Parts: sequence; structure tokens; C-alpha cells
Amino acid sequence: MRAAVAQAERDGGRLDPPLLAILDEAANVCKISDLPDLYSHLGSRGVIPITILQSYRQGVRVWSEAGMDALWSAATVKLIGSGIDDADFADKLSRLVGDHDVQTVSKSHGASGRSTSVSMRQERILAADAIRALPKGSALLLATGVRPALINLKPWYREPDAQRLSAASARATAAITDRALAKGRPTCHDFGQTA
Repeated sequence: MRAAVAQAERDGGRLDPPLLAILDEAANVCKISDLPDLYSHLGSRGVIPITILQSYRQGVRVWSEAGMDALWSAATVKLIGSGIDDADFADKLSRLVGDHDVQTVSKSHGASGRSTSVSMRQERILAADAIRALPKGSALLLATGVRPALINLKPWYREPDAQRLSAASARATAAITDRALAKGRPTCHDFGQTA
């Protein structure tokens, strides 16, 4: 990512096309300590980080409460899948989804006749317990500038092109592995010898 930012600066400020930096298991495998600080800066350079975490708390453990809050705030798109077991986080999500007006009609009968009254009250659109119970294959989408949405996911491996995508992924992974292993092989030069 730092090399991409340096290249963006040489190219006049932004990478074109942008670089997607997919950080799967970002809190376990390759902990980037200053990721919350880098997040908004990277986007302005055409480096788009996609950070995948198992839970919000996992991010707090690595980057602290303030760091995770900064990362969360800087992310313009947030996708929350099923399996949320953190009550505080589920409540935070429920508050972010927001409230809506619910109309309540009450009727009464008395000596002076019948009367009907209508009142409005606020109710959560998606309560914390509903967020916790999201079924597998669905997710809550929070994106800057648009209303939250409950979406159904379409796994790539169920698409008609899945076999071709899987083969391409396997080839790309093998090529990356081969390059990494080739760089790591010692040469005669590494030992002060000539070939």
C-alpha cells in the first residue's frame, strides 16, 4: 500500500486505475498498526482498502477503541453479515439504521359517544435482536450518502461462471506463491560467492 501511494504521488496524486487492497483477516494475519490513520488517506490516493474482520471487537483488540472508531468512521461502505453476538455493537447498528414513525389508532366508547385518536411514535427500523438474527446469506449495508439497506448476498461460487473464476483464482494464487518463493531463494551472491 505504501508503494502504491508513492506511485500515486509520482503519477500526479492518484492511481489510475485504483488499487484494491483486500485485507482479509486484517486483525489476525498481518496487523497494520497505523491502518486507521491510513484509511482515509489511502482512498484519496486511489488505494481502496477493503478490511475484513470477524467482529468489531476484534478490531478494537488490535487498534484500540479510538483506532477502530476512526477506521469505522473513515470507511465509506460497511457490510455487516450474520452472526453478530456483540449486544453493544448490534445496538449501535440499530441506531445507525434509524427510526421510523409508527401510527397508533385508539378508539374509545363513553357516555358522550365514540372517539378516535391517532398518535405517532418512533420505533427502530431494525432492532438489535433482529440484527443479531440476520439469516446467513443476508447482510446490512451502510454506505455514505444513502439509506441503510438489508441485502441478499450472491456468493460468487454459485454463479454460472464459478468454475472459470475458481480456476483463475488458483492460477493467480500459484503465480504469487511462485514469485514469493523465488524471491526467498538464496543465491550464490547472498553467501558472498560467485557463480
